Amino acid sequence: MLPVKRTAFVPSVLDRDEFLTPFSTLFDDFFNDSFDFLGKNFFEKGTYPKVDVRNEEKQVVIEAEVPGLTKDQISVEVDNGILRIKGEKKATDETKARTYVHRELKHSSFCRSFSVGENIDTTNLGAKFENGILEITLPKKTPEKKVEPVQKVGIK
Repeated sequence: MLPVKRTAFVPSVLDRDEFLTPFSTLFDDFFNDSFDFLGKNFFEKGTYPKVDVRNEEKQVVIEAEVPGLTKDQISVEVDNGILRIKGEKKATDETKARTYVHRELKHSSFCRSFSVGENIDTTNLGAKFENGILEITLPKKTPEKKVEPVQKVGIK
C-alpha cells in the first residue's frame, strides 16, 4: 500500500465564498446607498451591455459597450422611471446559408434596464453612438427650494 500524504488545510470553494460574500454585499450596499438619487436598485438589473456610470456635477453619464452594432440597431427609451437600452443583431440570409465548423458570434437581442430616480430630468436625455460605445446623458434636476410663507406668531 502506498502512503497517502494529506495536507492539513485544504481551502474549499465554499470557504472562499463565505469569505468573499460579506465584501461583495458591502460593495453592493455602498453603491446602492451612495447613488440613491439614481433610483432604487439602479445597478442590479441585467448584465449586457456592460456599462460604466459616471456621476458628474450636473449629470449622470452611462457608457454602454455595444460592439458590432450600428446606431440603427440600438434604441434608448424611458418609460415610467425605467431607462431601457435595447439592441438587436439579426443574422443575414448570407450567414444562414453558410456551413460553420465553430460559431461564437451571437445574433440576438438584448435589453438592459435601469431605475431612474426622481432627481433625473428624463425629458432632456441625450445619447450618442460612436465606435461601439453608446453614451447616454441624464441631466440632474436642480432641487426646487420650497419657500415657506412667513407666519407671524402672536405673543401673549
